[in-house]
Parts: sequence; C-alpha cells; structure tokens
Amino acid sequence: MSIVCATDLSEGSRQAAEVAARIAARRGQPLWLVHQIHPDQLRVAAEPVREGLRALLREETRRLEPLGARVESTLLESASARALAVFCEAHEARLLLVGTPRDEPAALGSGVSLERIARNCAVPLLRVRDAAPFEAWLGGTRPLRVMFGVDRSHGSEAARRWLTELAADGPLELLAGHVYYAFEQCRRLGLPTPMNLDEVAPRIEEVLHREISALAAPDTGAAPRVHLRMAVGRAADHLVDLAREAEADLLVVGTHPHNVLGNLASVAHHALRLAPMAAAVVPVTPAASRGEAPLPQVRRLLVATDLSPLADEAIPFAFALAPTGAEVHLVTVVPERAGADLHRDLKQRLMERVPRGLDTRNVTTRLEVLHGEDVALALVQAAERMDAELVCLGSRGHGGMKEALLGSVARKVLAQSRRPVLVLRPPVR
Repeated sequence: MSIVCATDLSEGSRQAAEVAARIAARRGQPLWLVHQIHPDQLRVAAEPVREGLRALLREETRRLEPLGARVESTLLESASARALAVFCEAHEARLLLVGTPRDEPAALGSGVSLERIARNCAVPLLRVRDAAPFEAWLGGTRPLRVMFGVDRSHGSEAARRWLTELAADGPLELLAGHVYYAFEQCRRLGLPTPMNLDEVAPRIEEVLHREISALAAPDTGAAPRVHLRMAVGRAADHLVDLAREAEADLLVVGTHPHNVLGNLASVAHHALRLAPMAAAVVPVTPAASRGEAPLPQVRRLLVATDLSPLADEAIPFAFALAPTGAEVHLVTVVPERAGADLHRDLKQRLMERVPRGLDTRNVTTRLEVLHGEDVALALVQAAERMDAELVCLGSRGHGGMKEALLGSVARKVLAQSRRPVLVLRPPVR
C-alpha cells in the first residue's frame, strides 16, 4: 500500500506533498510523487524537458525525505484521463493528495483537471490548500476539525469508514453537516406542509438530528456535533457555508461516479471545487464484496401487522431479531376516519401480541396506530420518522388493513422504502 501525491510542481502542490509525506511517515507507507505530462508537450526538445522535470521531482523528493517518509517519484507520459487512476491501482494507493493547481482562478475552484482526477480515481482524494492545520494535527498540537457532509447514501457510508481510518493518524474533532429541503422532508416524514416552513422546521430537525448523529457516529470516539441547514438551491453551496462558519480545517463528502451532466448536481464535485478549506471526496467501494463493510446496528425496528393470524406470525420473528437494548415499534394502520374508540381497541390488541419474556433482553416496545388511506405510504413515512433500521412485514394477511400485506402493500413498501425491509413468510402448511 502507498500514498500518492499528484503534483504540478507548483507552490500549491508543495503544500500537498508536505501533508502527504507526513501522513505516509505516520502510516509507514511509501509516498509516490507523480507528475503527468501530455505527450504533445514533448514534441519539441523532448529529452531536455523530460530531464528537467525529473530533476525537479528529485529535488522535491530530497526536500520531503527529512519528514520521515520513503519518497519515490515518477513522470507519467500519457494523454489518458485514467493514467493517474491506473497508477494508483497498480501501487495499491490508499490516498491521493493534490494541491491547488498553478493555473487555478482564485474564485473558481479546481477546474477541469481536478474534476477529471476525482471522477476517474477509485481512492479517496484529498485536496490541500494549506499544510499548516495538518502539520499541527499530525504534530499532536491540536485535533483536525472535520466537517463531514452526511446523508443516507453509500457515498456517505464510504466517507464515514474513511474518517475512521483517518482518525488512526491523529485525533479528529468531528462535525456532521446536513443540508435539507423542507418540502422534501415533509413528504418523506408524512408531515403536513404549512404555509410558513419555519413552523415545521423544529419537528423535521428533531428527526434529522437523530438520523444524522447515527449515520455520522464514528466507530470510536465522541459523537459528532450536528449542523443542519434548511436550504433552497444547490446543496454544495450550503454545505461549504456550514464548513466555513464552523471554521473547519477539512470538508469530507462521499461520492459515486457521475457523467459530466451528473456533475452539475454532484455535491462532491462542487464541494471539491468551491471549498476554501481542504476538501476530501471519498468514492464508493465494494466494501461488502471484500468483507470490509461494518456490521449494521439494528437499534430500532418497525413491525407491521394487520392483526390477522398470518400477519401476526411475523411479530415473534421480528422481536427475535431485536438485539439487547433495541426499540421495537409495533404498528397497524387504519383509515384517517377511525374514531377514538377504535384507536384504543387497536392499541390493546397490539399489546396482546407482544411476545413474553422480553424483560431480560431490555427490549423496549412502543405501540402505535398509524392513520392513512395508503397503507404502504403510512408505513414508509413512519419508518422515516422513527429512523427504523429495519422494517418487518408479514407475508400475507386479511384483516384490518386495507390490502393484504404481501399483496400490493408489501410490494409498495419494498419499492418505496429507503430502509431495509424484511418480509417474513409463514411456514408451509
């Protein structure tokens, strides 16, 4: 494994190379300094140009060696946008660092070349603007202040895993930033949309604070402080503002492959381009395929029944999956016109279905009667409000719900839910 620093031999690249050398020394990994040159630039006086660039790379290598890393350099002669990505793959790079390109307009960010690097490389990309915060961090003077842009995506989970790896190099002060759109959240959570969005913001942020805290929580260390921002417009702009206001040293976001048009909406693309502090983008990797994905924590389960015998058979299985200290929400759905008497009766019937012997496992049970004409939508929205890590449904039922649970309802839940859904079939009769 190695650390790679792509350099254009500018002052910005020198800052990035210093950080790369310190990280490589801390990890005991070699550092590769890589300069890519287009073959067209070698059409005239090719050999003198090559030797001049190699001499500059050797000089930079000698400058960095006192920092404790084993430094090697190479000149990539290629027109391919993937040449650097191929080099990183061949040398099992764990991190790619870049500086501020020499031809970058100060107000515009990284430009096309940096975007191309981010799009093609399958390793975390760290863009360094100033080496000083990293020197203080790696020197043990203070923690690195990191704003982590969090959402419920594979990219965000990849970024969280990378932050755990980064924390092994030195202490982090972790902040979790999330930008949300009020109308979208009202639909997701099943909340009425008021005329004044400030009225609904506290309820939305109560749910989001719990969700973001759980999504951003590191494997070790203190829970992050959550920063939420109700937004209109491009999310990346607001995320960069959150990082700037928090005086973050580093902004970290996850990413997944985009085409050029997709980059217009990519938070990672614009954060990398616009952030006035260091920024890192972490690509999605097939962690599960390599056995590296962490085991998910199931702390809250939503269990749905229409109170029919077949649907009820899912309840014991769901409670059996609940680990010690978990919270199980046992729910059923009735039309909005249901009266108070029916509501009380249904809660009592739910109570009768709670399995015995849960006291020793410290499992908390919450009973809830949901209201809605669309059963599947009511269940999906309830799972979002509860921040359920798992939704459990029986495979078939004919009772209080409007439709059978694995007729159209379960199919709709499977199609609409952003949470894992477990459909339990009863034993064959």
